[in-house]
Amino acid sequence: KNCDQNGSEKDRKFTWGYAKTAAFLLPPALCDLVLHKNMELGHADDMVFRRVNSKHGSGTVGKLTDGQIDRMDYYVHSLKMALIPWIRPELYLG
Repeated sequence: KNCDQNGSEKDRKFTWGYAKTAAFLLPPALCDLVLHKNMELGHADDMVFRRVNSKHGSGTVGKLTDGQIDRMDYYVHSLKMALIPWIRPELYLG
């Protein structure tokens, strides 16, 4: 029995999926504000890049990639990967 399945062998079903987003290095100015000044990343982004409410737009990843990956793109892949057991249940419940 896999660790991500619940219930008896007869009626196993998934109750949650798991995936994570990619990771990337933050520039030193952002790191300092987030790690040493306890600032939320969105607020630090606004300060460093002189933006307003960036966390509701492209986000830090959008700024750092010149729009190649925006905030939504960053999360969409991990959400899709978390759904794999529901997309291909035959591989997980077999």
